[in-house]
Amino acid sequence: QALLDAVEHLQGAPLVASILETEILPARVGGYRPADLDTLIAAGEVVWAGVEPLGERDGRMALFLTDARAALRRAPGAPPELGPRELAVLAALGQGGATFFDALHAAAGGGFPGDTVDALWSLAWRGLVTNDSLQALRAFTRPPSRQRRDRATGQAFRSRRAAPPAGQGRWSLVHPGLQTTARDPGADARTHTAWGAAVAQQLLTRHGIVTREVAALEGVPGGFAAVYEIYRSMEERG
Repeated sequence: QALLDAVEHLQGAPLVASILETEILPARVGGYRPADLDTLIAAGEVVWAGVEPLGERDGRMALFLTDARAALRRAPGAPPELGPRELAVLAALGQGGATFFDALHAAAGGGFPGDTVDALWSLAWRGLVTNDSLQALRAFTRPPSRQRRDRATGQAFRSRRAAPPAGQGRWSLVHPGLQTTARDPGADARTHTAWGAAVAQQLLTRHGIVTREVAALEGVPGGFAAVYEIYRSMEERG
């Protein structure tokens, strides 16, 4: 329950993935255990989505309560400059829903597994795909380590998993019904207004006082102007 409360407070904020479970969540949840977050994600209570990459092995990501995700996260437009492997992964997820790495790798044309892992994380940091646990994210942001060795024999540990660590788990589209063709401008405007209202309320919940600096710190698309009209309308209604 404490972890759900923390996610509700933080949802939508761009968080540095590599310190999510070492600094951010432990500072808010006493006795934080990574398994608890995995349980909430697997149960469908919490989802995560990438925001942007940071260097080669890190990025900003956001957590959401599942019911609030659609309101707080705007659907991206048609993604620019996606490679053939990335497009193949999106097509496979669009047709088959949540899918394990092996099937996605085959749909993307096979070859070197690292190429499909790179495609998945390119899509993840664009906010287009997510995973049903944080195991892949932990593996992606963790510095490469030496092979584990069996305590009894001293032999190098060899994983029995077919999927690379950074590709494990089931992948799915963040926005399953996303349309990348021409859209209705009126519908886009209504969606933007609903998004602005949800984000404005979330910022008040998280910060208490919302300023231009807060909007800049949160990386709100459109900056403070994107929520100012919402606040002015709320003020007029008391």
